[in-house]
Amino acid sequence: MRENIGIPEVLVVVFLVLPAIRPYIRSLQSQDGLVWFPLMALAIGAGLFPAYGFRPECVPLLLCTVFLNIRHVPLLLDHLGWWNRDTIPRQSFTMVWVGFLILTAAMALYFSPRRDTRLTFSGVKTHTIRDEARDADIFLRLYGPLEPDTPGASPARPLMLLVPPVFGSVGMVDQVCGKLRDQGFTVLSFSRRGFDFPAWGAEGKRYGPPVQERFRIFQAFAQGNATAGANRRGRALEAGRMDDIRFLLSYIRQGLYRDFPESGADQNTLFLAGYDAGGSALALLGTSPEWRAANPAVKGLILVESPLWSVYEFADPEHPPKVKSLIRPQVPALFMTSDRINDPQKRNRPYGPLLQILETDTPVVLAAVDGAGPLDYSDCPAKYPLYSACISGNKQAQWKYDVFIEGTASIMTNFASLLLEHAPTSPRVSLSRRKGLGGTIHFETGGAWNLPDFGYILSP
Repeated sequence: MRENIGIPEVLVVVFLVLPAIRPYIRSLQSQDGLVWFPLMALAIGAGLFPAYGFRPECVPLLLCTVFLNIRHVPLLLDHLGWWNRDTIPRQSFTMVWVGFLILTAAMALYFSPRRDTRLTFSGVKTHTIRDEARDADIFLRLYGPLEPDTPGASPARPLMLLVPPVFGSVGMVDQVCGKLRDQGFTVLSFSRRGFDFPAWGAEGKRYGPPVQERFRIFQAFAQGNATAGANRRGRALEAGRMDDIRFLLSYIRQGLYRDFPESGADQNTLFLAGYDAGGSALALLGTSPEWRAANPAVKGLILVESPLWSVYEFADPEHPPKVKSLIRPQVPALFMTSDRINDPQKRNRPYGPLLQILETDTPVVLAAVDGAGPLDYSDCPAKYPLYSACISGNKQAQWKYDVFIEGTASIMTNFASLLLEHAPTSPRVSLSRRKGLGGTIHFETGGAWNLPDFGYILSP
């Protein structure tokens, strides 16, 4: 994908540079056809977005292309005989704009995707189910064994329900799901039409939420822990994800093995992982003893950069919000955060509620990889490097691009392995051998953590 998108980006530069330098190179002055090249460059630049999806690193290149086309209009009209050559404005600062063009092109190339941004379909089964109570379509993706296991020949796989981030949905965790599958899980992920931005249909088609919902989503993530209005929108996202999780847990018990008979999963060994609002929803559900009693198959929770909007109280609009209640997960939980949590100035905002959980008698552990930003425990560093660079961690990233994908999956797998190896009864499932992890990872454990030192997961 990196090479594919690089070809049209280079063509845009070539088609713009040649007409710009034409007056200074004798052999090009007689090539009248070059006058059409800027329009061709504009068509290619605009075509990048429908062909490859929204690529933020290409926006400056497209704007530069538009500007150079505007400056080129008099020359094009003169070529068509519609402009008096003697009145054509002087094309000044040509080399400055050529330099700016090359700079924007270099940015587009440098931040181009390191992985294919399309969804993986090899080894992935898809299915659409409907939640009649909410009038909602849910698009399922199951990452099962690449080769069906022979019954009785090997232990079953633990099942992971992975709740994707609202922004990007399964497209931002597709490669992570694949790595979890390679490390021994059967992974079920999903997107919901009208909620996820975008939802990915079973056929790979994307469905965006209504425009007004997109604005509310942006507002919730930007100000959800600062203003009451944005916080209400964040709570609505958490409530929506809780409904998704409840519905899918019921589906796992009743319909998963009907629709995916070769999943290879043990329905009695279930791990739940959630990103942003999905992680907050898991924390809220996991606090309920009734929910825990109704879902004994759930062995652990994994929460990735979860904002926990529902714990804030906005009693006085002139003062910062207060944490109104503490979340106490009844299930062992892993919190994965950016290394910003180690910054004294950022530690309490927005991570204050999470840190208070660590001070309670709950079985939780926190992991923060040095250099990891809020978006890095996903496919984002490999698929959208510019986003990752703009919302980076405090330290220089020790993991690069797609290393984050395997590293994220390995932390999750090692956490699950730790729980399974120290379970009261021997589970009938297996995971791949723990993988060693490079780099520096900061760990903190809660007051009720009674398993071995969590540095255990760093060792192969």
